[in-house]
Amino acid sequence: MKRLSLHHRSRRIFLGIVSIVSFGIILYSNILNAPFILDDYSAIVDSEAVKNISQSLVNISSNRYLTSLSFAFNYAVGGLKPFGYHLINNSIHIFNALLVYCLVVLTFKTPFFTSRLTPHASRHFFIAFSSAFIFIAHPIQTQAVTYIAQRATSMAAMFYLLSLVMYIKWRLSAEQQTSRAADQQNNRAAEQQSRSKTTTALLLYCASLFSAILVMKTKEIAFTLPVVIALYEFSFFNKTAASQYTTSNLRRFLYLLPILLTLLIIPLSMLNLTAPVETITQDINIQSRETVNITRTDYLLTQFRVIVTYLRLLIMPVNQSLDYSYPVYHSFFDLQVFLSFLFLLSIFGLAVYLFYISRITHHTLRLTAFGIFWFFITLSVESSVIPIKDVIFEHRIYLPSIGFFIASLSFIEYFIRRQKVKIVAIVIIVAILSIATFNRNLQWNDPQALWENVLVKFPNNVRAHNDLGVIFKEQEEYDRALISFEKVLEINPNYFPAYYNIGDIKYKLGHYKSAVTYFIEVLKLKPSYHFHLDTLNSLAITYSEMGDNENAVSTFKEAIKLFPSSVMLYNNLGRQYIKMGNFDSAIEILKKGLEIREEPHLRSNLSIAYAAKEQRNKNAEQIKN
Repeated sequence: MKRLSLHHRSRRIFLGIVSIVSFGIILYSNILNAPFILDDYSAIVDSEAVKNISQSLVNISSNRYLTSLSFAFNYAVGGLKPFGYHLINNSIHIFNALLVYCLVVLTFKTPFFTSRLTPHASRHFFIAFSSAFIFIAHPIQTQAVTYIAQRATSMAAMFYLLSLVMYIKWRLSAEQQTSRAADQQNNRAAEQQSRSKTTTALLLYCASLFSAILVMKTKEIAFTLPVVIALYEFSFFNKTAASQYTTSNLRRFLYLLPILLTLLIIPLSMLNLTAPVETITQDINIQSRETVNITRTDYLLTQFRVIVTYLRLLIMPVNQSLDYSYPVYHSFFDLQVFLSFLFLLSIFGLAVYLFYISRITHHTLRLTAFGIFWFFITLSVESSVIPIKDVIFEHRIYLPSIGFFIASLSFIEYFIRRQKVKIVAIVIIVAILSIATFNRNLQWNDPQALWENVLVKFPNNVRAHNDLGVIFKEQEEYDRALISFEKVLEINPNYFPAYYNIGDIKYKLGHYKSAVTYFIEVLKLKPSYHFHLDTLNSLAITYSEMGDNENAVSTFKEAIKLFPSSVMLYNNLGRQYIKMGNFDSAIEILKKGLEIREEPHLRSNLSIAYAAKEQRNKNAEQIKN
């Protein structure tokens, strides 16, 4: 009978896993050929590191090392075809859903539950499968999955969950080993079996630690992982009256210490600890902010409202947007900020209360409390005092949403006892969410529709107008593009991408003097790295087209001083020298470019320079003779 029950359970698990995987494949099947958009260009299309896998391999100091490396492997296999990138993103998302399922199932096997609750498989499977299906079906996840550049978020979540799941499996194994140790002292066979299980347990712990290291090299949100693991340890592996063998707090600390030490990976990658104390302090201030346009206090105050918006999107995912025009708040006593703070404080207080009463009764609510804590902890890196230029982005809720779903479903499980009612309700919810996700992904297939959707909700969104203009520019609809860019400058006269794009259109139309004016305006506004490089390059090329060779050469040289690793600049300066008949200088600069990286166009232009020089020498010799 026991064997039959075990077989039935294994079959149910297998069918559940197959259904999760199949569901994920079908749900995201309509975005496999969706084009690159927004940060995809800087992270993939225009990234020199991605196109050079050896460069990505050695750049281990980056906190997003694994993300960049995964893009490099994508490029090595399929170039710039979006299909491969989407396939990997979708696979990661499906695997994360399976890890969510494992997390819940394993949690009900911890001492906290086994010592208090009568085993009830249906309870476990309901929360586990419901959490996995809602996680995979919710439209809030589309930005972390469909937006290719946000692989950093989904991949970080994967290693995050994997580390926690491996830790739980190790702790469960360790608990079993401890409880059986006394009974196995005089039994050789049992002792040998115990050694084998000890080895397995050690491997599980190493896997957890290794995953923790990997997540630290994927995205900065990994910083909260040791905190979550410690919280889990003291929440579910706590001492109970029914547990004869318990783990002392000292041993727990020793278990957790290596994982806690992984916290040092991110700051060590960002800071130069050999520098003077003043320099390190300055570095901490610089590295712990993405923008100086928002103070830490204002960013924190704004995040109270943002987190409430995240909760609203999780409960009712309507009016989603690729880009939100969100106001920055400056006073704690602003009514919206103050009420948001009270609301979030009440939720956190509820979690504390549920955690307390779950010790005595209502034991399932311990999972609800943990889920709420998970939500706030995992959101703390991007929604606290670290200013990020975009105060809200949907992909930031990807990892925190796991806690929200688990908390909500365990809460429902406790208060609604009728299984059929719960199943019907979840089926309806998943169906509605799936339709919303499928429709949302249709918009991702059409960047124009995606940005137009943003403008419907936020008519003065600068980035939406600019990127819509870029789409028109690529379609050679220059009049429509100029209208979009001029609208941008009307809203924000200092938005330098619009100046660059207008300059690019003027260049394409042959209005070189006007193009130069706009490119110079970009440089006055001190653009970011990518735009600074492109602007200098475009300005030099425009000078060349005007016949102003002197300014063309000087601009290229200035650009190379600022961006010495850009082979594009070496190639274009080499072409300029060839155009001027200065073949020796062309050969010299093209050789320098080839020293940085072997590129076909550099090699081709070098051959042209050598051939032209040889022909010139021949002509000179003939004239002499």
